[in-house]
Amino acid sequence: MLKTNTMEAEQQKSRVQRNRLQLLDSAAPQFESLAESREQYVRALEDTIDLLKRDHTLASHNNVAIRTSMNELMAMQQLSNAICTARDPETIVGTLIHLTRQVIPVSESNVFLFDKATNKYTPLSKKTSDRFNAEAKKHVEAGVVDWVMAEQRTVIFPDIESMGGGGGKQIIVIVPLIMRNETVGMYLIRSPKPHEDVSNQEIQLLTVLANQAVIGLENWRTFEKLNVANKELIASQAQIRHVAKLAAIGELASGIVHEIKNPIQILLMHMELVHMGKPLPNWTYLFSQQIKRLSEITGRLMNFSRSVAEEIKMTEISVNDAIVETLAIVQHEYEGNKIEIVQNLFNDLPRITGNANCLQQVFLNLLINARDAMPEGGTISITTESSGYHVVVKIADSGSGIEKKNMDKIFLPFFTTKGEGNGTGLGLSICRKIVTEHKGEIKVESDAARGTTFSIFLPAKRSTSCS
Repeated sequence: MLKTNTMEAEQQKSRVQRNRLQLLDSAAPQFESLAESREQYVRALEDTIDLLKRDHTLASHNNVAIRTSMNELMAMQQLSNAICTARDPETIVGTLIHLTRQVIPVSESNVFLFDKATNKYTPLSKKTSDRFNAEAKKHVEAGVVDWVMAEQRTVIFPDIESMGGGGGKQIIVIVPLIMRNETVGMYLIRSPKPHEDVSNQEIQLLTVLANQAVIGLENWRTFEKLNVANKELIASQAQIRHVAKLAAIGELASGIVHEIKNPIQILLMHMELVHMGKPLPNWTYLFSQQIKRLSEITGRLMNFSRSVAEEIKMTEISVNDAIVETLAIVQHEYEGNKIEIVQNLFNDLPRITGNANCLQQVFLNLLINARDAMPEGGTISITTESSGYHVVVKIADSGSGIEKKNMDKIFLPFFTTKGEGNGTGLGLSICRKIVTEHKGEIKVESDAARGTTFSIFLPAKRSTSCS
């Protein structure tokens, strides 16, 4: 019985082994396939990782290249703006050369402008060598420049002059300067870069830079013209203002002559008495006073009527003093025409930064207008006061006033309500111009029943002391 059980156990074990072998035999191809797939998967994964690494490296290089290109473009843009805003030829050429070196190396270069009057090319910068300028002249004489001008195309050719100089072969680049489809000059460059290494992109960049230079040259020329025109305008304004001053003196001529005539007559009368041996007591003192009076009259007139400077010099002045000096010119005549002048000058009036002679012209013009508004006589009151940060001057008359329809016109140049041949029409416009130059303001109020009041507001000079 035991033997039988043992045999059955052996048989069972044998069957299990056979089943395992059969299972392994049947599963072997699948295991082999699985192993092979796994190896392929690993290899594919490794290839993918390598590809990702290469893409990452390439992307990093591209990002660096993009950033570098953007930085270069920004630098080029900034320098291009510098060309367009330059105000002198040397800056334009210097900036252009600096820009050019961002594209190709430069041994020497300059801009040459074409002068139609002389049919010659003139170097814009004075910093290039005479030899380089002479070479440019040779290229003109050889007809190369004429071809560039006609075709409006950049050309590159070997620099013959440098071949035997031991400095290595160099090239000459001629870039036409074009403004409104017209060639106005050339940009001449000597470069050590081989001809075959100059790309089309670099040629296009040089063309763009040359066009930027043309814009800069046009701006510079326009600026120069405007500067000349501005100087001529300032000179004309000074002449007009001087003419207006002389015209104001002319309107007061009769009163001024009378004021000068009085001391002269006194002097002549006493001189006759001296010659006759009948001098009056203290006659030397009397002579001295009358001569001093004449000197003061002529001095005020000379001071007021002197030429107007193109650039007005501002200093610290007293407005009250300028008013008193002006009144001294008109006082005598106005008293003779039954015009009373009332002064209300504030004693502690702050000083201002201004030009006394110019302000006297303002005060004189307003006083003349006040006189003309009162042909039968009247009252002129002059008041000064301190108001906040301003010194205020008010000149009021008791005349007929200004018609409402003319209130908006009185400060316009050449506008006048006086008859033909009376007045220039420049007085009030010049008054406003002068007050504006003093950073002030002039206002007018007028009423037929009460007359006209001009108010002038001038910035007071503020004290820097601490109490």
